[in-house]
Amino acid sequence: MKKIFKGILIFSLIFLISSCGKKKLKDGNYEGTYKDENSSVKVNITVKDGKITRCTREERDLKNGKNQIKDENYAKDDGDYNYKIAQKAVKNSKGYADKLVEVQDINKVDSVSGATVSCKRFKEAVKNALNK
Repeated sequence: MKKIFKGILIFSLIFLISSCGKKKLKDGNYEGTYKDENSSVKVNITVKDGKITRCTREERDLKNGKNQIKDENYAKDDGDYNYKIAQKAVKNSKGYADKLVEVQDINKVDSVSGATVSCKRFKEAVKNALNK
């Protein structure tokens, strides 16, 4: 009898812990930003039926007062080598927004080589958006 009681108690605790970890998202549109000395990231997130259905991301370079969007033209004037490195980061970070929609949890969005700092910035912007 004690073994059955212990089993039920353990199962109940596991269920309780797993159900408390995730808060239900309210439907709506959310905007969040994150800014450090080098870049800023802005995200727009749409939630419908408690799920993230859309996410867009824009990252800007703030170094030297540029305020330049990190897109296919980013670092074009910085020489071939720097341009290639910058474009690798731009390319690798483009999938973060889609990945968030797919996995529904910012903690499950893994960083991609060459865009790790961009991932950290993206995650902070998402947290700022969804915690409003």
